[in-house]
Amino acid sequence: MKKKIITITVICVVLIGLGVFIGLHQYSKNKISFTVNDTLPDGEGKTVKVILLGGQSNASGCSLDEYLQKKVSAEKYAEYENGYDNVYINYFASGTNESKGFVQCATRQGEQGTCFGPELGIAEKLNEMYPDEMFFVIKYAWGGTNLYDQWLSPSGRGKTGEQYRSFVSFVQTSIEYLESKNYVVEIEGMCWMQGESDSLSEENATDYKVNLSHFIKDIRKKFSRYADDGIAFVDAYIAANPTYWVYCHTVNQSKEAVARSSSMNVVINTVTAGLSCSSEPEGNPDIPHYDSLSQIKLGHLFAEEIVKFFE
Repeated sequence: MKKKIITITVICVVLIGLGVFIGLHQYSKNKISFTVNDTLPDGEGKTVKVILLGGQSNASGCSLDEYLQKKVSAEKYAEYENGYDNVYINYFASGTNESKGFVQCATRQGEQGTCFGPELGIAEKLNEMYPDEMFFVIKYAWGGTNLYDQWLSPSGRGKTGEQYRSFVSFVQTSIEYLESKNYVVEIEGMCWMQGESDSLSEENATDYKVNLSHFIKDIRKKFSRYADDGIAFVDAYIAANPTYWVYCHTVNQSKEAVARSSSMNVVINTVTAGLSCSSEPEGNPDIPHYDSLSQIKLGHLFAEEIVKFFE
């Protein structure tokens, strides 16, 4: 860590799930709590910017590392595999892979320890744009989760979802850990890669706009003490595949509408950006999940949008 760094930026890629967290995850009917292992040096009072990122499997990371290795040069893959010394990550991926503390952001930090998520592209882009700043990523994700029930926030109709409760507890615990290490936390924004599960039902897809609006409002309210200028929300389209995601267009239209409702909201059109789910594994593509290079690009797109809200 370079001594001349004044401001450290922390990106919390919060990819929510239901399950165990870094270190010890204690779960009960009424309370969810987490423990983070102590892996960071003292922050010496530096201000850190935090970005939360949430979602389901395309956030957790189901893009196969073995295909990434085939698609990029040996030099680039070595960079990915070695990780970025100015971008650290504390990750939990669908209960199948976790770091149990902050480590350098690198490959195989997605599901099963054989996949990766958008954190890798985010780290690459941040390293490119801010090579002299330190970043921290906090990733917590669970595949197959929905907004209409599992991620339902307190302002929504019905019982607050377990995913939302887990997310809040995970983020709060992570922030408290950073504060315990003498970092001053500022949440700058949240990225969101979710909606596929909601697209399987016309009713749930139709309700997505309202549920997402409540979710954003509640997240901003919950963590307002860490965000003097508000929390930016960067969303992303789900794949436009109505054969698989039946009401994908309804969900994506809802994302657009929510993005237009506030200057602090943004949505990435992953369709026009050319993200693909159709070529990996070869001969039997995993249609619900992004191909390796598309997953890298998703991370780039998230990073490019979120940095616009940095002071």
